[in-house]
Amino acid sequence: MQILIIGLGSIGKRHLNNILSLGYTNIAIVSSKKVLPEEYKHLSVFATIQEAVQKQPFSSAVICVPTAQHINILQQCLHANIEHIYLEKPVSNSFNNIQTIVANYPNANIFVGFDMHYDVGLQKVKSLIQEKIIGNIVSVNAQVGQYLPDWRPYEDYSKGMSAKKETGGGVMLDLVHEFDYLYWLFGNVNTIASMYKNSGSLKIETEDIAEVLLHFENGILGTIHLDYLQQKLVRNCLITGSEGSIKWDLVQSKVSWILKDKLEYEFSYAGFERNERFINIMKDFLSQKHNALTTNFSNGLASLKMVLAAKYSSENNVFVKLDEFHPA
Repeated sequence: MQILIIGLGSIGKRHLNNILSLGYTNIAIVSSKKVLPEEYKHLSVFATIQEAVQKQPFSSAVICVPTAQHINILQQCLHANIEHIYLEKPVSNSFNNIQTIVANYPNANIFVGFDMHYDVGLQKVKSLIQEKIIGNIVSVNAQVGQYLPDWRPYEDYSKGMSAKKETGGGVMLDLVHEFDYLYWLFGNVNTIASMYKNSGSLKIETEDIAEVLLHFENGILGTIHLDYLQQKLVRNCLITGSEGSIKWDLVQSKVSWILKDKLEYEFSYAGFERNERFINIMKDFLSQKHNALTTNFSNGLASLKMVLAAKYSSENNVFVKLDEFHPA
């Protein structure tokens, strides 16, 4: 297997290190950096995808460039006949050229990097929902927040991708996991509404706080809170059913639930390391087969459409019906 890693920022390095740890050695890098860090000196580096594929064929590619570049790079990989592609989430920051890919490459084997499906706690939540342990689901409330300057303390956050509109930053795209895992757990959204803003606290271009209201096709009501401002990481979800409730807390590595009899239960996965999610999703990608945890291109587009509809809702002060919404 010949693997091409495109982009060597923080997520690119994580994927590269994990692929190396899995025993793969036929790896090359496409990077704007002419000189690789010392630990990667044994790998070939190219300035462009075209330069790389002229040197040798590649069976797989891992795309780790800024969000706004995703579709352009994806098109280049598909044009170069790279058969298996891992695309970091979200799919893009717009729907530009999306239909071209769907029309021209209907059978493309594209994995979208929604690694949160590999969180042991969320898997437990999905299992409890499927068992109907809390009866019929009525509502879901998801929230995530973390102070942006703490994300990558080794770099100036105000110059990073998250801070800039042109690179596809902003809390709604950056924290798209919430849109995705709610879609994974509960299915299609019928109607969406939102309000987002730039509070001015961080001196960045993009929105740093958003509140989203969801009405799922199956009747469930949901909310999502996202922000770049909380001084301590918060990521959790409360699911209310007709016969109890379930709470997932990523920070505490815990799922708890209470039933009609008022008895409480708890599932702890405190020993589970975050990087295990990335290793396991990469294992599935490199095996080149989709399963119940992986996200294909079509499903990846579902969460992107929700984000774009939520932005449209806030900017136009309207409720948006997803089946009638066609992002430009």
